[in-house]
Amino acid sequence: MAMFVQHGHGKSDKIDAALDSGSIDGVIFGARNEKIENIESCVETVREKGGQVFLDPQFHVSAIIPANDRFLPDYPYYKVGRTSADFIGVKKISGHVKATLDYELTLSVDRLLSPTVIFDSFESKWCQTALNLADASLDYHASIKNAPPLLLSFVIGEQALESRIELDAFLDQVTSWEAMSGAYIIFSREDSSYSQRFESERLANALYLTYVLGSINGLEVINGFTDFCGLLFRSVGSTAFASGWSQSLRQFHKRSFTKQKPGGKLPRLRYTSTPLLNSILLSELQLIYENGALDAVLSGVPFDEVIVDADSPESSDWNARSSELQHWESLKTIEEHIGEDVSKNLSVIEKRIVAAQELYLMLTNEGVVFGPQSGSEHLEQWSEAIGTFREIASL
Repeated sequence: MAMFVQHGHGKSDKIDAALDSGSIDGVIFGARNEKIENIESCVETVREKGGQVFLDPQFHVSAIIPANDRFLPDYPYYKVGRTSADFIGVKKISGHVKATLDYELTLSVDRLLSPTVIFDSFESKWCQTALNLADASLDYHASIKNAPPLLLSFVIGEQALESRIELDAFLDQVTSWEAMSGAYIIFSREDSSYSQRFESERLANALYLTYVLGSINGLEVINGFTDFCGLLFRSVGSTAFASGWSQSLRQFHKRSFTKQKPGGKLPRLRYTSTPLLNSILLSELQLIYENGALDAVLSGVPFDEVIVDADSPESSDWNARSSELQHWESLKTIEEHIGEDVSKNLSVIEKRIVAAQELYLMLTNEGVVFGPQSGSEHLEQWSEAIGTFREIASL
């Protein structure tokens, strides 16, 4: 396991194509976006192609009001509009756990993912609810014969990562469970716009959380909805990370699971550049081409041919499908070189960051203008976060 597709709405044939090309290693299906009568065949198709497969039950949506839950009401463990009162008492918690894991057991998944709720502070009642659900999941899993391994799920609000003291207390609790074998971690981002930015102190603590669970305690850690930041988490000890095809599947935002007014613009086409460590707009790639620097930003993956074989990026047949598949190809080319030595991994990433910063500077000096979601701000944040993490972890 290393890199997964984060499944969502509008999968078409993208998953099959990515599995066939070897650019992904498996799929984390989201129950919210797959009809219950189809999910079993979806899981089986991935397994037939040799991919790992999980089902995220997305139980956390039940506590969002008003919820954009799509197909979730058809799943037996789901009930819309749950409040804190629905999680008071051992009997209620155990009932939620049993219903969720029993359903997952009907599918041929490689790991069970425990039900959880979103929390924005490690000292909140919702964090305690998440811990109670995790604890009950461990108990119930121990009673099931020949069950797949269990990963404890946590959806952590980005703002919770501001307090190291609270994070350490959370980690002390989680790592005290001897029966725990792994975790499925999602960081709920504050900014709903798509970019690679991640405030440096928060990112440093996110890396620390992953490092403590994965490298220090030897647990299996899967980071969901991570996009480019998944490469950082893999570098410090996670087993795998996941990124979806649409921008809302590449990073987790609570807004995506909350009912919104209808409407909105279609996302603009993007190209993923490994030299820039970013996914830039096709229009920005066109400007780079016009400045004679196209080769400097290309990722060197098979789907680049759609761009290279055309007269220019904007005159090519580049579309949403090619953009999505090229994105996974690009992430995979970096991920497959990550090893077990955390300090060495980070050194390689740091060299990539410096090279990307120099490339951005060169392009900017040549007159290429990047939008706020495609610029280089994230690189400085990543660099600062890695430096802070090294100090915390004494690396």
